[in-house]
Amino acid sequence: MNKIAIQSIAAQDVIIELSEAFGSKWEEYYGEYSIELPSSEGSGAISGINFPNGVGLFKFKLKLNEECCLDFCSKQIHPFKFMYVIEGSLQHQFRDEELTHKIEDGQSVILGANYKSGNKIFFPSDEEINLIILDVDRKKFVDQLTFPLEEMDEIYHEIFADTNAIRTLYHHTQYSLKMAHLVNELGSFETIGLERTSFHGAKALELLTYMLMLYKDDSKNVEQQSILRQNDLKKIKNVVRLIDKNIEEIGNVSSLAAGAGISEAKLQEGFQILFNNTVHGYIQERRLEYAMLLLLKTNKTISEIVYAIGLNSRSHFSKIFKEKYGEPPKAIRLNKKS
Repeated sequence: MNKIAIQSIAAQDVIIELSEAFGSKWEEYYGEYSIELPSSEGSGAISGINFPNGVGLFKFKLKLNEECCLDFCSKQIHPFKFMYVIEGSLQHQFRDEELTHKIEDGQSVILGANYKSGNKIFFPSDEEINLIILDVDRKKFVDQLTFPLEEMDEIYHEIFADTNAIRTLYHHTQYSLKMAHLVNELGSFETIGLERTSFHGAKALELLTYMLMLYKDDSKNVEQQSILRQNDLKKIKNVVRLIDKNIEEIGNVSSLAAGAGISEAKLQEGFQILFNNTVHGYIQERRLEYAMLLLLKTNKTISEIVYAIGLNSRSHFSKIFKEKYGEPPKAIRLNKKS
């Protein structure tokens, strides 16, 4: 196993230490430091940047030839680490513990090493890894707050009041759909320069916010939790499949939610995130698309089509069809015949 001791905290110094360990050249552009792995070590890249609010953003997208342990062993107080595994699986240990935590894709953790400890992150060999780490400088983050620390919710106060790292914090959870959406945005933004730096700074803070919200939501009973998680996504996708396969017999939103074992609020939020639409709006879109298919590919009458897509009113169907396609269904049928 390749063991790399990281004695620094700042993104610039961490990336430089990694470049020396991997035998690669580091680059800097608008405050973002990065390296590309040489083929002798694997493939991929690592980048890091610190923002004035105390938040640092590290991105690891790589595949290593050999197992590797990044040993964050600085004698300074370690920042909180908010980790999000997009692809692959990792292991983690606090430096003063033997307990190993496995973190798989779609999972996130919050790490707070105490002042006597640090973090070890273990990367496997021959496995694609896509990882985001938010480093939060304890003191700098608290100092930039625009309100007294004591006004924080108690659950957040317990985290950020520990500026001297007296306690160890480990919280392991699923991802939320909003976090996944933000991570996709971070990965797909290709503009360079000032725009990239500003975008990354804003999204890093937004991702931190959603990870904290998930931490707070995890403290509640399951019935009281309101944030969409991985298991909720499976239920929402089951509803989508049900709608797509049974468009003529779809019930109302309440019955769909109850059948899937999810609250109406979560179901609606999931459709907004996935489709930028309400459940009702999605159903209407599918109905109209199916109606267009029937108009073009079959000889069904318009009344039969209205029934086939689960509607009762021909006039209502004609109205919403024209709103979507700019022509009434009768005109589509006439154009087909001509």
